[in-house]
Amino acid sequence: MDIGAYSDSIADTELRDAVADVAALLSLHGNVIRDLDARKSRWRRAGRAPRPDIVVSVPGHRPLWTRTPGAEVTLPVGTTRRGRTLAVRLTARPGFGRELLRLAVIIDADQSGSASSRTDSSAT
Repeated sequence: MDIGAYSDSIADTELRDAVADVAALLSLHGNVIRDLDARKSRWRRAGRAPRPDIVVSVPGHRPLWTRTPGAEVTLPVGTTRRGRTLAVRLTARPGFGRELLRLAVIIDADQSGSASSRTDSSAT
């Protein structure tokens, strides 16, 4: 399964960091993450458009080819310094909905774990 991440082309640094953090988290679970913003990715050298099975991006920022019917999920992954919710969108090609849900569970569990650890540390 190929997972691609769009983060470098996102102007908002907090959103860009959120996408990069989610990509790093997924790589810790054995997934290979491809940088879709890289100018010399393996797809571009081969002359093909990058089309991974799952794309990590932010709402409103994703390639046109992922707007075909397929599974997608938007997950809150934090808040900005101003209190705005940071969200990351996972979009799957048709046939990869089950994998998308597996990745969403990993991200949600990480967010739940970090929220409880913040609560535990603030109680002391």
